[in-house]
Amino acid sequence: MRRALLGAVAIVLACAGTAAAQAQIAFGPHDFSAGSAIRNTDGSINGQTCVFCHTPHEGSLSAPLWNRSATTATYQVYASSTMDAAAPTSAQIQSAVSGACMSCHDGSIAIDVLANLSGVAHAASVAFTRQATAKATYGASGTGTSNILAGGSPFLGTDLRNDHPITIIYETARAATPTEFNQQTISGTKITVGSTTPLPLYGSSTATATVECASCHNPHSNVNGSFLRMSNKGSAMCLTCHIK
Repeated sequence: MRRALLGAVAIVLACAGTAAAQAQIAFGPHDFSAGSAIRNTDGSINGQTCVFCHTPHEGSLSAPLWNRSATTATYQVYASSTMDAAAPTSAQIQSAVSGACMSCHDGSIAIDVLANLSGVAHAASVAFTRQATAKATYGASGTGTSNILAGGSPFLGTDLRNDHPITIIYETARAATPTEFNQQTISGTKITVGSTTPLPLYGSSTATATVECASCHNPHSNVNGSFLRMSNKGSAMCLTCHIK
């Protein structure tokens, strides 16, 4: 009896955890299924929360199980006479983690242009190769209404000269001017690739790890507003990297 009760409690807690995680996206700014600023009117995907970014099969490698094509936009990037890291090329941004974010936020691809829609079955040949014709895809304009970002703070466009630089190697900048950049975070944890305490870098090694959109923003949680990974009260997030 006790074992059964404990099992039931575990199931309830697991479900509660799942619901809490989903609630971070559902009905929020990144839920395009309904009730968001970007409205989807296609009945086959309306009501789905995850499909606008992720798919369990045949996802793009731009981000885990990514359900969108990578942007091919040409960017004007941030430049400054005091910048220590090399500015990225458009191709580098497109292939980096930030490219996944920009596939919506640069306004070049409609929100509901997806690679795999509603788990539609993929037709297979004798060799079980998946065929593109079986994918449910949209054209460049999508099918919804107001489904291409064109204004407001979420819209970055392709001119990134007034935005914090992305796809830059953090260690290059830190090593060039060590008195201006932290090697340690405010919590004492070394800033390394893969660490999310408090901000992550992206890449295969600390020496080449880059600052990306997702270094400061967590697309799955809006608890701090603007999808920030941590509160920026007192410039706390800025001071994680910058010494001022």
